Amino acid sequence: MPDQTGSPRFPRNRRGEGPRTSGERGAAARQGAPREGRRDDRPRGDRRDGRRDGGRAGPPRKLERKLYSFDSVVDRGFDDVEEESGTRRVHWTIVKRTTADQISRKPVSFLYVLQRDGVDSEFPGLGAARNAVNKTIVHPEKLTRSKAEYAAEKSEKR
Repeated sequence: MPDQTGSPRFPRNRRGEGPRTSGERGAAARQGAPREGRRDDRPRGDRRDGRRDGGRAGPPRKLERKLYSFDSVVDRGFDDVEEESGTRRVHWTIVKRTTADQISRKPVSFLYVLQRDGVDSEFPGLGAARNAVNKTIVHPEKLTRSKAEYAAEKSEKR
């Protein structure tokens, strides 16, 4: 069979006679005749259920994200409150409340909650929550020892 990609063996004349190439349409298609594949008179783009979403080129549907939240204790302590009957110790806890996407497991948002005397106060950052309980960390690097310090202490014990 000869190659069909080039010009046709028999060129067409101006009146449309002769063999057609694969890209040309017949006279019926140019005059608005219905396509063979269409079974009913529905306008193009409509679905059977009546929605119009544009098919593949339409915007993606907004799926409702499935979220979950979990709490992690960040800090805890107590305050001694002077009252008429004496001194009362009030315990407080700072909790990091994280909201995450259930499917991707990525955190969406988080906030810090100060729980004191049965009252929850929300703060955008840990520093603000610590300021509310008058706890300031002057030198945070002194709280956690470095690996070298741990190794030096271990070698001294031997």
